[in-house]
Amino acid sequence: MEDKNRKLIKYFYHHMGDGKFLRILSSYANGEGYGTEYARFVFADYYEKWEEDYFGKEGIAYYIDRPAVEEDEEIILDYPTFYRYLKEDCASYLENHPQDKSAVEEQLKRIRERFTIQEP
Repeated sequence: MEDKNRKLIKYFYHHMGDGKFLRILSSYANGEGYGTEYARFVFADYYEKWEEDYFGKEGIAYYIDRPAVEEDEEIILDYPTFYRYLKEDCASYLENHPQDKSAVEEQLKRIRERFTIQEP
């Protein structure tokens, strides 16, 4: 399951494009959802307990819908897994955009603080 989730998260960034990567990081750091009609994410506090899509008090959910994928996909990650994937994706982004290193590092710091993520 983790491999499938990982591939879908990578696809999310591919779908959004590098031009939106820093905007996505800012949304993460602010605890705000973001996306397009076919690919988006929300944090656990977006839904109320009574809502069908409620997935608990913590975590992040990605939704990738047709026609971006063959069938609608939902991925729910806890914060440590989300952050582990995010660090990998930031490293990939920085390979092509080294000029954004300080902005990316600042957003990662804000994200760690917001979600009280401990680095190993």
